Amino acid sequence: MVKVAVAGGTGGLGRYIVEAILATGKHEVVILSRSAKAPISGAEVIAIDYTDPTSLDHALVGVHTVIVCLFDHDPASFIASQTALLDAAVRSGAKRFAPSEFIIRSLANDPIAIYAPKGVVAEAVKKSGLEYTFFENGVFLNYLGTGTPGLGYMRPLHFIVNLEEWSAKLPEDGKAKIVFTHGEDVGAFVAASLELQKWPEVSQMAGDVKSYKEIVELLETITGKKLDVTYIPIADTKSQLVPNPPSVFTNFLGQILIEIVESGRFHFSDPNLNKLCPEVKPIKVEEFLQKWWGKNE
Repeated sequence: MVKVAVAGGTGGLGRYIVEAILATGKHEVVILSRSAKAPISGAEVIAIDYTDPTSLDHALVGVHTVIVCLFDHDPASFIASQTALLDAAVRSGAKRFAPSEFIIRSLANDPIAIYAPKGVVAEAVKKSGLEYTFFENGVFLNYLGTGTPGLGYMRPLHFIVNLEEWSAKLPEDGKAKIVFTHGEDVGAFVAASLELQKWPEVSQMAGDVKSYKEIVELLETITGKKLDVTYIPIADTKSQLVPNPPSVFTNFLGQILIEIVESGRFHFSDPNLNKLCPEVKPIKVEEFLQKWWGKNE
């Protein structure tokens, strides 16, 4: 049994991870939060100040593994919070650290501006001396449940497919393959990875691999209703990118669409965690869609 600290573990992906670790009954879990919040049964919530090293050091006493599920609209704050937590993990004698990557891992000079701060943190993690891994799960399957309870703990997001308006805007021909993993299954994979003797540098997991064109076809078959589908040439997406954008969010959707089509970063065909943690049986796209949309006539 080890003590695991989950930063940002009171909601969204963090909550799935906390609940999955607790469900194993093997580890002690503490949740690091910027504010005091109601505890999750079985886990202590510790209010911390990322600008106060003493606060961080106190929170990490006895912690073996730190898993970060933070997000910040301000890139500088996002970097500062994680590097401060990383430094505290080193000072406190923690052994493992997983930064807030997920979805797809960041690159140096990432063409997706919203991921560039993650790349800065990733480089600091590599130099920390701690054992680390970068978790990758592709697109959260939950988003295809937006408008239903299938969204779970995740925030609503209309990404390419908008099921509340029953429409889809597919990049190019819509055939680019993408990994989809449900948040609950991400939590299960992360929890299972705690039992690995050594973490791989990159921990890829996949619930399923589908193209958005295939998803549209599944939805139409399951519901018997045609979606309003538009195909968007990548050339058009590129022409709409704003030069010198005021925010990392300005071009993020366009940048992601370009990467989906041109780089293949959202498709990893041989996810290592699926092999290393075979006890995790993730839900497939068709099963998920059938569960939350199949009752619609």
